Order: sequence, then C-alpha cells, then structure tokens
Amino acid sequence: MRAVNRPVSWWGWHWEPPVPLSIVQIIGAGTMSPSLASMLWLAMERGASVIVASLPPGAGKTAILTALLAFTPPETVAYFTKGVGETFDLPPLADSHFTYLLINELSDHLPVYTWGPYARRAFELLAQGYRLASTMHAATPLEVVEQLRGIGIPDEHLAHLDLLITLQVSYVRHQMERRVESVTLLQLHPTQKYRMVELARWRPEGDVFSVLEGEGQQAFASWADITLQALDREMEARAQFLRSLYQTGVVDIPAVAQAIEEFRRGRR
Repeated sequence: MRAVNRPVSWWGWHWEPPVPLSIVQIIGAGTMSPSLASMLWLAMERGASVIVASLPPGAGKTAILTALLAFTPPETVAYFTKGVGETFDLPPLADSHFTYLLINELSDHLPVYTWGPYARRAFELLAQGYRLASTMHAATPLEVVEQLRGIGIPDEHLAHLDLLITLQVSYVRHQMERRVESVTLLQLHPTQKYRMVELARWRPEGDVFSVLEGEGQQAFASWADITLQALDREMEARAQFLRSLYQTGVVDIPAVAQAIEEFRRGRR
C-alpha cells in the first residue's frame, strides 16, 4: 500500500503514543486466531471496506485496522482524511488497484475525526467504488449502522461496506485482554438494502474463535468469488503460514510485511 498524502493524527489522541503491532503480534496476544486472521487476509486482498468498532477507548481498534492494511495488495493506494475541512482530493479510480479512504475515526470527538457532512461524502465515494477503512465507538454491528444512519448516510451507501469487526475488552488479573468479538459481512441486495451475516464469533467459554461456520462460510465464499474447496485451502495455507511466523519469532512489522509479500509472490 502506498499513500498519496500524509496522515493527520492517524492514531488519534492518547496520553502516550500507541505502539503499532503486526498481525502476528496481535495473534500472539490472543486477540484473534490464525484462522480468523487468514479470513481477514483474504478479505483485504480483495479490497474489503471495513470498520473496526469497540465501545471503550484503548481497545486496539486502530492497531488492528493498521495491521490488516498490510494484507492489501502492494499496488493499493491510500488516501488519509484529515477531518474538519477535508477536501477529498482523491486520485481517480483505476481498474489496476484499489484506492482506500483511510479515516482514523468516524465520530465527532475530535476535529481530526470524520463526521457529519464529511462522513456522508466519504460514503458517497464508497458507493462510487472507493474503499473505506475506519474505526468507530460502538458495541455491536447494529450500533455501527444505526450511528451512521443517524447522520443521514443512506442504506444504499452503507450497503457498500463489507466487514464490521467488533472488539471486546476485559480484565484478567488486572491485565487488559482484547478479543475480536465478531466479524459481520454486509451483503448487498438487489433492492440496494443489505443484510448482516456473522462470519466469526469469539466464544468466551474456552476462549476460542468460531470462524465461517454455517451460513457464514457460503456467504463469505460468494462475496470473495471463490469455491468452498478453494476457500478452505487458501485459509489453511495462510493460517499455517501465520502460525509458522509466530513460532519462528518473525513478529516485528517490517519482517512480517516482507514475509507476507514473499508468501503472496509464491502463490501467484
């Protein structure tokens, strides 16, 4: 991914600067499983538009979103928004690559965040073919949608979102534990409405992740334009690859990015 402009407060406001994490470090912390990461990898390779949401601050929304962007094809173009006063001077769409609007947060909490008319414009661009990646403060996929509807974003624009990822935060022995609680696919319907299909769910009992079970498997395969057999094969290959990176100590961001690119070249 290459950016055409500089980010303005991508990490938002914090008492201390956040520490970026690789997807392998996120897996190692138990925030998601290799299988879940492999599904998200396949989605980002295909230009998925995604919102990562959690109700409390400090849940790791931006860290996870940033790590997922490493799964986009290398030719992907990124445009960072700046909040109030944004002009959306984007490069034109091209068939050869995806162009992402990278929005640090969809809210009115800070001037560098995107809300109101700026958010509506972002979703107009999403409906035109641009991709979108952002974060929000919300506890459920439905809350994400209702907040966006509440500022006048129509369903026909919301329907171009692909994935809603929610995070859960808990404290175990005074230590914060973060988990991807759910991943939901928004399916576009001929009526320009949408329906939600759950693709993954964290199960607190046993601390395990259910990924692509039941209806979710067929829904994701259809969205990704891949057969069920190929989906199983590609997910297993990626999950095993991510496990091997963790087991061999390949965890820092540059090393993981290089390994992902080498994996990608090997699959061509």
